[in-house]
Amino acid sequence: MTENTQARIFALIPAAGVGRRMGGARPKQYMEIAGTPMLTQTVRAMARASRIERIYVVVSAADAWIDEVAKDFPDRVTVLRAGGAERADSVRGGLMAANLPADAWVLVHDAARPCVRPSEVNHLLDEVLADSSLAGGILAVPMADTVKRTDARRQILETVPRANLWRAATPQLFRAGVLLEALSAGSEGITDEASAVERLGLAVKCVSCRSTNLKVTEPGDEMLAGLILEEKTMPQTVAVPEIRVGQGYDSHRLVEGRPLILGGVTVPFEKGLDGHSDADVLLHALTDAVLGAASLGDIGTHFPPSDPKWKGADSRRLLAAVIELARAEGWTVVNADATIVAERPKLGKLKDEIRASVAATLGITADRVSIKAKTNERMDAVGHEEGMMAHAVVLLARLPR
Repeated sequence: MTENTQARIFALIPAAGVGRRMGGARPKQYMEIAGTPMLTQTVRAMARASRIERIYVVVSAADAWIDEVAKDFPDRVTVLRAGGAERADSVRGGLMAANLPADAWVLVHDAARPCVRPSEVNHLLDEVLADSSLAGGILAVPMADTVKRTDARRQILETVPRANLWRAATPQLFRAGVLLEALSAGSEGITDEASAVERLGLAVKCVSCRSTNLKVTEPGDEMLAGLILEEKTMPQTVAVPEIRVGQGYDSHRLVEGRPLILGGVTVPFEKGLDGHSDADVLLHALTDAVLGAASLGDIGTHFPPSDPKWKGADSRRLLAAVIELARAEGWTVVNADATIVAERPKLGKLKDEIRASVAATLGITADRVSIKAKTNERMDAVGHEEGMMAHAVVLLARLPR
Protein backbone atom coordinates (compact mmCIF):
# COMPACT_ATOMS: atom_id res chain seq x y z
CA MET A 1 0.00 0.00 0.00
CA THR A 2 1.41 3.45 -0.87
CA GLU A 3 1.64 6.37 1.53
CA ASN A 4 -1.02 8.07 -0.60
CA THR A 5 -3.63 5.56 0.49
CA GLN A 6 -2.34 4.99 4.05
CA ALA A 7 -2.05 8.62 5.10
CA ARG A 8 -4.57 10.13 7.49
CA ILE A 9 -5.50 13.58 6.23
CA PHE A 10 -7.22 16.34 8.16
CA ALA A 11 -8.04 19.97 7.41
CA LEU A 12 -7.81 22.96 9.73
CA ILE A 13 -9.46 26.29 8.93
CA PRO A 14 -8.35 29.18 11.20
CA ALA A 15 -11.29 31.60 11.44
CA ALA A 16 -10.65 33.73 14.52
CA GLY A 17 -9.84 37.00 12.72
CA VAL A 18 -12.02 40.08 12.33
CA GLY A 19 -11.07 41.20 8.78
CA ARG A 20 -10.89 44.93 9.51
CA ARG A 21 -9.96 45.84 5.92
CA MET A 22 -13.39 44.69 4.74
CA GLY A 23 -15.05 47.22 7.07
CA GLY A 24 -18.22 45.16 7.59
CA ALA A 25 -20.54 44.98 10.60
CA ARG A 26 -19.58 41.35 11.21
CA PRO A 27 -16.26 39.48 11.01
CA LYS A 28 -15.17 38.96 7.42
CA GLN A 29 -15.57 35.18 7.50
CA TYR A 30 -19.31 35.57 8.12
CA MET A 31 -20.07 38.01 5.30
CA GLU A 32 -22.35 36.55 2.66
CA ILE A 33 -20.94 35.44 -0.69
CA ALA A 34 -23.39 34.12 -3.28
CA GLY A 35 -26.08 34.09 -0.57
CA THR A 36 -24.11 32.01 1.95
CA PRO A 37 -21.65 32.96 4.74
CA MET A 38 -18.11 32.83 3.37
CA LEU A 39 -16.95 30.45 6.11
CA THR A 40 -19.70 27.99 5.10
CA GLN A 41 -18.63 28.26 1.46
CA THR A 42 -15.01 27.57 2.45
CA VAL A 43 -15.92 24.60 4.65
CA ARG A 44 -18.05 23.10 1.86
CA ALA A 45 -15.22 23.59 -0.64
CA MET A 46 -12.81 21.64 1.55
CA ALA A 47 -15.44 18.98 2.30
CA ARG A 48 -15.66 18.24 -1.43
CA ALA A 49 -12.13 16.80 -1.17
CA SER A 50 -13.18 13.30 -0.14
CA ARG A 51 -9.74 12.21 1.14
CA ILE A 52 -10.04 14.58 4.13
CA GLU A 53 -11.07 12.57 7.21
CA ARG A 54 -12.24 15.51 9.35
CA ILE A 55 -12.28 19.30 9.10
CA TYR A 56 -11.57 21.49 12.14
CA VAL A 57 -12.77 25.10 12.16
CA VAL A 58 -10.88 27.19 14.73
CA VAL A 59 -12.70 30.26 16.08
CA SER A 60 -12.15 32.57 19.04
CA ALA A 61 -13.66 31.78 22.43
CA ALA A 62 -15.85 34.89 22.20
CA ASP A 63 -17.18 34.21 18.67
CA ALA A 64 -20.90 35.07 18.69
CA TRP A 65 -21.65 33.98 15.11
CA ILE A 66 -20.34 30.45 14.78
CA ASP A 67 -23.14 28.52 16.50
CA GLU A 68 -25.75 29.66 13.98
CA VAL A 69 -23.48 29.28 10.95
CA ALA A 70 -22.19 25.84 12.01
CA LYS A 71 -25.70 24.39 11.66
CA ASP A 72 -25.08 24.24 7.90
CA PHE A 73 -21.65 22.59 8.13
CA PRO A 74 -21.24 19.00 6.83
CA ASP A 75 -21.21 16.22 9.45
CA ARG A 76 -17.44 15.71 9.38
CA VAL A 77 -16.74 19.23 10.61
CA THR A 78 -15.77 20.05 14.22
CA VAL A 79 -15.69 23.59 15.63
CA LEU A 80 -12.88 24.35 18.08
CA ARG A 81 -12.95 27.51 20.22
CA ALA A 82 -9.17 27.62 20.37
CA GLY A 83 -8.37 30.67 18.24
CA GLY A 84 -5.80 33.28 19.17
CA ALA A 85 -4.88 36.87 18.37
CA GLU A 86 -2.72 35.89 15.38
CA ARG A 87 -3.14 33.29 12.66
CA ALA A 88 -0.19 31.26 13.98
CA ASP A 89 -1.82 31.22 17.44
CA SER A 90 -5.07 29.90 15.97
CA VAL A 91 -3.35 27.15 13.98
CA ARG A 92 -1.26 26.10 16.97
CA GLY A 93 -4.29 26.22 19.28
CA GLY A 94 -6.34 24.19 16.80
CA LEU A 95 -3.66 21.53 16.46
CA MET A 96 -3.42 21.16 20.23
CA ALA A 97 -7.20 21.07 20.71
CA ALA A 98 -7.69 18.52 17.92
CA ASN A 99 -4.94 16.32 19.44
CA LEU A 100 -4.04 14.81 16.07
CA PRO A 101 -1.41 12.08 15.68
CA ALA A 102 2.02 13.60 15.01
CA ASP A 103 2.30 11.77 11.68
CA ALA A 104 -1.14 12.84 10.41
CA TRP A 105 -1.18 15.27 7.50
CA VAL A 106 -2.94 18.60 8.05
CA LEU A 107 -4.21 20.90 5.30
CA VAL A 108 -4.33 24.45 6.73
CA HIS A 109 -6.68 26.57 4.65
CA ASP A 110 -7.70 30.25 4.83
CA ALA A 111 -11.30 30.87 5.86
CA ALA A 112 -11.28 33.65 3.23
CA ARG A 113 -10.51 31.33 0.29
CA PRO A 114 -13.94 29.87 -0.57
CA CYS A 115 -13.13 29.15 -4.24
CA VAL A 116 -10.54 26.39 -3.87
CA ARG A 117 -11.31 23.34 -6.04
CA PRO A 118 -11.17 19.67 -4.90
CA SER A 119 -8.87 18.95 -7.85
CA GLU A 120 -6.40 21.52 -6.49
CA VAL A 121 -6.47 19.97 -3.02
CA ASN A 122 -5.92 16.50 -4.51
CA HIS A 123 -3.07 17.80 -6.68
CA LEU A 124 -1.33 19.16 -3.56
CA LEU A 125 -1.80 15.87 -1.71
CA ASP A 126 -0.48 13.82 -4.63
CA GLU A 127 2.61 16.00 -5.16
CA VAL A 128 3.64 16.07 -1.49
CA LEU A 129 2.77 12.53 -0.41
CA ALA A 130 4.62 11.04 -3.36
CA ASP A 131 7.95 12.67 -2.38
CA SER A 132 9.45 11.51 0.93
CA SER A 133 12.09 14.26 0.80
CA LEU A 134 9.44 16.92 1.41
CA ALA A 135 8.24 18.17 4.78
CA GLY A 136 5.20 19.60 3.07
CA GLY A 137 3.86 21.76 0.31
CA ILE A 138 1.58 24.68 -0.47
CA LEU A 139 -0.76 25.69 -3.25
CA ALA A 140 0.65 28.75 -5.00
CA VAL A 141 0.13 30.82 -8.13
CA PRO A 142 3.11 31.28 -10.49
CA MET A 143 3.95 34.98 -10.74
CA ALA A 144 2.70 36.34 -14.06
CA ASP A 145 3.02 40.09 -13.42
CA THR A 146 6.21 42.11 -13.62
CA VAL A 147 7.52 42.58 -10.08
CA LYS A 148 9.08 45.82 -8.85
CA ARG A 149 11.07 46.43 -5.67
CA THR A 150 10.80 49.97 -4.25
CA ASP A 151 12.19 52.05 -1.44
CA ALA A 152 10.13 53.48 1.44
CA ARG A 153 8.88 56.26 -0.86
CA ARG A 154 7.61 53.65 -3.38
CA GLN A 155 10.21 54.70 -5.95
CA ILE A 156 11.36 51.74 -8.04
CA LEU A 157 14.77 50.35 -7.16
CA GLU A 158 14.75 47.35 -9.49
CA THR A 159 12.68 45.00 -11.60
CA VAL A 160 12.78 41.55 -9.99
CA PRO A 161 13.01 38.59 -12.41
CA ARG A 162 9.74 36.71 -12.01
CA ALA A 163 11.09 33.29 -12.95
CA ASN A 164 10.57 30.91 -10.00
CA LEU A 165 8.49 33.48 -8.10
CA TRP A 166 5.14 32.36 -6.63
CA ARG A 167 2.24 33.92 -4.75
CA ALA A 168 1.56 31.70 -1.75
CA ALA A 169 -2.01 30.47 -1.32
CA THR A 170 -3.68 27.71 0.72
CA PRO A 171 -4.20 24.92 1.64
CA GLN A 172 -0.71 24.37 3.05
CA LEU A 173 0.09 20.74 3.87
CA PHE A 174 2.34 19.47 6.69
CA ARG A 175 2.43 16.70 9.24
CA ALA A 176 0.78 17.75 12.50
CA GLY A 177 3.92 17.13 14.58
CA VAL A 178 6.18 19.12 12.24
CA LEU A 179 3.73 22.02 12.06
CA LEU A 180 3.25 22.15 15.84
CA GLU A 181 7.03 22.17 16.36
CA ALA A 182 7.48 24.93 13.79
CA LEU A 183 4.77 27.17 15.26
CA SER A 184 5.97 26.59 18.84
CA ALA A 185 9.33 28.18 17.97
CA GLY A 186 7.76 31.67 17.98
CA SER A 187 5.76 33.70 15.47
CA GLU A 188 8.20 36.53 14.65
CA GLY A 189 8.59 36.82 10.88
CA ILE A 190 6.00 34.10 10.29
CA THR A 191 3.40 35.00 7.65
CA ASP A 192 2.13 31.51 6.84
CA GLU A 193 2.67 27.89 7.87
CA ALA A 194 5.29 27.34 5.19
CA SER A 195 7.50 30.15 6.51
CA ALA A 196 7.43 28.52 9.96
CA VAL A 197 8.46 25.13 8.57
CA GLU A 198 11.09 26.70 6.33
CA ARG A 199 12.67 28.16 9.47
CA LEU A 200 13.33 24.58 10.63
CA GLY A 201 15.41 24.03 7.48
CA LEU A 202 12.92 21.57 5.97
CA ALA A 203 11.95 21.27 2.29
CA VAL A 204 8.58 22.72 1.22
CA LYS A 205 7.25 22.52 -2.34
CA CYS A 206 5.06 24.96 -4.29
CA VAL A 207 2.24 23.23 -6.16
CA SER A 208 0.49 25.23 -8.87
CA CYS A 209 -3.15 26.28 -8.50
CA ARG A 210 -5.47 28.62 -10.40
CA SER A 211 -5.60 32.35 -9.66
CA THR A 212 -9.33 31.79 -8.97
CA ASN A 213 -8.26 30.41 -5.58
CA LEU A 214 -8.33 34.01 -4.40
CA LYS A 215 -8.33 35.39 -0.88
CA VAL A 216 -11.16 37.78 -0.01
CA THR A 217 -9.28 40.69 1.54
CA GLU A 218 -10.47 44.05 0.22
CA PRO A 219 -13.97 45.38 -0.49
CA GLY A 220 -15.02 44.13 -3.93
CA ASP A 221 -13.18 40.81 -3.61
CA GLU A 222 -16.39 39.22 -2.36
CA MET A 223 -18.15 40.10 -5.64
CA LEU A 224 -15.46 38.36 -7.68
CA ALA A 225 -15.54 35.33 -5.36
CA GLY A 226 -19.31 35.20 -5.74
CA LEU A 227 -19.03 35.14 -9.52
CA ILE A 228 -16.46 32.35 -9.35
CA LEU A 229 -18.66 30.30 -7.01
CA GLU A 230 -21.73 30.83 -9.17
CA GLU A 231 -19.76 29.78 -12.24
CA LYS A 232 -18.65 26.58 -10.49
CA THR A 233 -22.11 25.58 -9.26
CA MET A 234 -24.52 27.00 -11.84
CA PRO A 235 -22.61 28.05 -14.95
CA GLN A 236 -25.74 28.18 -17.04
CA THR A 237 -27.29 30.89 -14.85
CA VAL A 238 -24.30 33.16 -14.23
CA ALA A 239 -25.21 36.76 -15.00
CA VAL A 240 -22.20 38.79 -16.11
CA PRO A 241 -22.68 42.46 -15.17
CA GLU A 242 -22.90 44.96 -17.99
CA ILE A 243 -20.53 47.88 -17.45
CA ARG A 244 -20.55 51.36 -18.95
CA VAL A 245 -18.04 54.21 -18.71
CA GLY A 246 -19.11 57.85 -18.95
CA GLN A 247 -16.96 60.98 -19.13
CA GLY A 248 -17.95 64.47 -18.16
CA TYR A 249 -16.47 67.94 -18.51
CA ASP A 250 -17.49 71.37 -17.27
CA SER A 251 -15.99 74.85 -16.92
CA HIS A 252 -17.09 78.12 -15.29
CA ARG A 253 -15.72 81.64 -15.04
CA LEU A 254 -14.33 82.91 -11.73
CA VAL A 255 -16.07 86.11 -10.55
CA GLU A 256 -16.17 88.19 -7.40
CA GLY A 257 -19.16 88.13 -5.09
CA ARG A 258 -19.90 84.39 -5.45
CA PRO A 259 -18.94 81.52 -3.09
CA LEU A 260 -16.57 78.89 -4.48
CA ILE A 261 -18.22 75.49 -4.15
CA LEU A 262 -16.48 72.29 -5.26
CA GLY A 263 -17.99 68.86 -4.72
CA GLY A 264 -20.58 70.37 -2.40
CA VAL A 265 -17.89 71.90 -0.14
CA THR A 266 -17.50 75.65 0.26
CA VAL A 267 -13.85 76.51 -0.41
CA PRO A 268 -12.37 79.69 1.13
CA PHE A 269 -11.35 81.95 -1.78
CA GLU A 270 -11.78 85.54 -2.89
CA LYS A 271 -13.76 84.52 -5.97
CA GLY A 272 -16.47 82.03 -6.88
CA LEU A 273 -17.73 80.32 -9.99
CA ASP A 274 -20.38 82.01 -12.10
CA GLY A 275 -23.40 80.01 -13.24
CA HIS A 276 -27.17 79.56 -13.12
CA SER A 277 -26.94 77.07 -10.23
CA ASP A 278 -24.19 77.12 -7.61
CA ALA A 279 -21.77 76.50 -10.53
CA ASP A 280 -20.10 73.52 -8.83
CA VAL A 281 -17.85 72.63 -11.74
CA LEU A 282 -16.82 69.29 -10.21
CA LEU A 283 -20.34 68.01 -9.59
CA HIS A 284 -21.45 69.20 -13.02
CA ALA A 285 -18.71 67.13 -14.66
CA LEU A 286 -19.67 64.10 -12.55
CA THR A 287 -23.35 64.60 -13.40
CA ASP A 288 -22.59 64.55 -17.12
CA ALA A 289 -20.39 61.49 -16.65
CA VAL A 290 -23.24 59.56 -14.99
CA LEU A 291 -25.69 60.66 -17.67
CA GLY A 292 -23.24 59.71 -20.39
CA ALA A 293 -22.60 56.23 -19.00
CA ALA A 294 -26.35 55.58 -18.72
CA SER A 295 -27.09 57.18 -22.12
CA LEU A 296 -29.54 59.61 -20.53
CA GLY A 297 -28.59 62.85 -22.24
CA ASP A 298 -26.65 65.70 -20.64
CA ILE A 299 -26.97 68.10 -17.74
CA GLY A 300 -28.33 70.93 -19.90
CA THR A 301 -31.22 68.73 -21.07
CA HIS A 302 -32.32 67.81 -17.57
CA PHE A 303 -31.54 71.13 -15.82
CA PRO A 304 -31.67 73.89 -18.45
CA PRO A 305 -30.28 77.27 -17.37
CA SER A 306 -33.44 78.85 -18.79
CA ASP A 307 -35.53 77.21 -16.04
CA PRO A 308 -35.72 79.57 -13.02
CA LYS A 309 -36.25 76.70 -10.55
CA TRP A 310 -32.58 75.72 -10.95
CA LYS A 311 -31.29 79.23 -10.21
CA GLY A 312 -28.79 78.97 -7.35
CA ALA A 313 -29.54 75.24 -6.96
CA ASP A 314 -27.26 73.06 -4.87
CA SER A 315 -25.53 70.84 -7.47
CA ARG A 316 -25.67 67.91 -5.07
CA ARG A 317 -29.43 67.90 -5.74
CA LEU A 318 -28.79 67.71 -9.46
CA LEU A 319 -26.31 64.85 -9.18
CA ALA A 320 -28.56 62.95 -6.74
CA ALA A 321 -31.49 63.29 -9.15
CA VAL A 322 -29.38 61.91 -11.99
CA ILE A 323 -28.23 59.01 -9.82
CA GLU A 324 -31.89 58.13 -9.23
CA LEU A 325 -32.56 58.24 -12.98
CA ALA A 326 -29.66 55.84 -13.55
CA ARG A 327 -30.86 53.54 -10.76
CA ALA A 328 -34.30 53.41 -12.34
CA GLU A 329 -32.57 51.94 -15.39
CA GLY A 330 -30.83 49.35 -13.20
CA TRP A 331 -27.43 51.06 -13.00
CA THR A 332 -25.20 51.20 -9.92
CA VAL A 333 -22.22 53.50 -9.54
CA VAL A 334 -19.02 51.49 -9.13
CA ASN A 335 -16.43 54.26 -8.88
CA ALA A 336 -15.62 57.80 -9.97
CA ASP A 337 -12.41 59.59 -10.88
CA ALA A 338 -12.28 63.37 -11.31
CA THR A 339 -9.72 66.12 -11.89
CA ILE A 340 -10.17 69.79 -10.98
CA VAL A 341 -8.05 72.18 -13.06
CA ALA A 342 -7.32 75.55 -11.43
CA GLU A 343 -4.31 77.70 -10.62
CA ARG A 344 -5.74 78.62 -7.24
CA PRO A 345 -6.78 77.89 -4.56
CA LYS A 346 -4.66 74.91 -3.55
CA LEU A 347 -7.00 72.12 -2.48
CA GLY A 348 -4.56 69.81 -0.68
CA LYS A 349 -6.15 70.05 2.77
CA LEU A 350 -9.70 70.00 1.41
CA LYS A 351 -9.48 67.08 -1.02
CA ASP A 352 -10.49 64.48 1.56
CA GLU A 353 -13.55 66.52 2.58
CA ILE A 354 -14.52 67.02 -1.08
CA ARG A 355 -13.99 63.32 -1.75
CA ALA A 356 -16.25 62.35 1.17
CA SER A 357 -18.94 64.78 0.02
CA VAL A 358 -18.87 63.45 -3.55
CA ALA A 359 -18.98 59.84 -2.32
CA ALA A 360 -22.03 60.55 -0.16
CA THR A 361 -23.86 62.12 -3.11
CA LEU A 362 -22.94 59.22 -5.41
CA GLY A 363 -24.04 56.72 -2.76
CA ILE A 364 -20.70 54.88 -2.61
CA THR A 365 -17.83 54.69 -0.14
CA ALA A 366 -15.02 57.24 -0.27
CA ASP A 367 -12.46 54.61 -1.27
CA ARG A 368 -14.25 54.40 -4.64
CA VAL A 369 -13.83 58.10 -5.37
CA SER A 370 -10.67 59.80 -6.58
CA ILE A 371 -10.34 63.59 -6.60
CA LYS A 372 -7.23 65.12 -8.15
CA ALA A 373 -6.20 68.76 -8.56
CA LYS A 374 -4.03 70.14 -11.37
CA THR A 375 -2.96 73.57 -12.59
CA ASN A 376 -2.90 74.68 -16.21
CA GLU A 377 0.68 75.93 -15.90
CA ARG A 378 -0.43 79.55 -16.41
CA MET A 379 -1.73 78.76 -19.90
CA ASP A 380 -5.09 79.88 -21.36
CA ALA A 381 -7.99 81.32 -19.35
CA VAL A 382 -7.73 78.79 -16.53
CA GLY A 383 -4.01 79.43 -16.24
CA HIS A 384 -4.72 83.16 -15.97
CA GLU A 385 -7.21 82.47 -13.11
CA GLU A 386 -10.19 83.55 -15.18
CA GLY A 387 -12.00 80.26 -14.55
CA MET A 388 -11.89 76.59 -13.52
CA MET A 389 -12.69 73.34 -15.24
CA ALA A 390 -13.19 69.72 -14.22
CA HIS A 391 -13.00 66.35 -15.95
CA ALA A 392 -14.73 63.23 -14.59
CA VAL A 393 -15.06 59.54 -15.41
CA VAL A 394 -17.72 57.30 -13.84
CA LEU A 395 -18.13 53.53 -14.09
CA LEU A 396 -21.67 52.10 -13.91
CA ALA A 397 -22.68 48.44 -13.73
CA ARG A 398 -25.95 46.50 -13.96
CA LEU A 399 -27.03 42.91 -14.35
CA PRO A 400 -28.51 41.99 -17.74
CA ARG A 401 -32.26 42.45 -17.88
